[in-house]
Amino acid sequence: MSCLNQFTTAELLTGNNKFGCERCTKLRTCATENGKRAETVYTNASKQFLIYSPPAVLTLHLKRFQQVGYSLRKVSRHVDFPLVLDLAPYCTAVCEGVQAGQRKVLYSLYGLVEHSGSLHAGHYTAYVKVRSDVGRLKSFLPHKLDSPNTSSAGNREIDGATPLPEGVDGKWYHVSDTHVREVSETSVMKCQAYLLFYERLF
Repeated sequence: MSCLNQFTTAELLTGNNKFGCERCTKLRTCATENGKRAETVYTNASKQFLIYSPPAVLTLHLKRFQQVGYSLRKVSRHVDFPLVLDLAPYCTAVCEGVQAGQRKVLYSLYGLVEHSGSLHAGHYTAYVKVRSDVGRLKSFLPHKLDSPNTSSAGNREIDGATPLPEGVDGKWYHVSDTHVREVSETSVMKCQAYLLFYERLF
């Protein structure tokens, strides 16, 4: 997803955004004759947001409301999202709860919230996938992060090579207040998602 790529791209801090380096400032202070604290030393630097501890349940919030001048407006364009998300490219080199040598950190979409209407008058509905087994999530909770379950395998594959654990398949339902009806996976992928809910596979 391009939004995750942009969020985790390394950002160069230069010009007015230079980093105030405490260590450099202390060294300069020690070098002064009277020991008086020197002015803060600013230096070029880079920053990057990466995930250190992949959660059992991942929630992604898409920005659907945009400020334009003094007013707000809804962003209604479609945003593509995957059924299976690999979080590995957005994780640190050493991750909590990820085994050494593990190349993928996979998540399966199991629910989303959609907002229909305008900024001033709208309605929230949900799509939920009913799946057979969610017990594997227990292995990714904080007290069991050292032993994730990667043993089960289903009949679906990602990239035509890596088998996916059981539980990826399921039936999708659209929920609007008290009305619930079964829908196709294609219908889910066409909706204007506002919140995305993923559960960890391995």
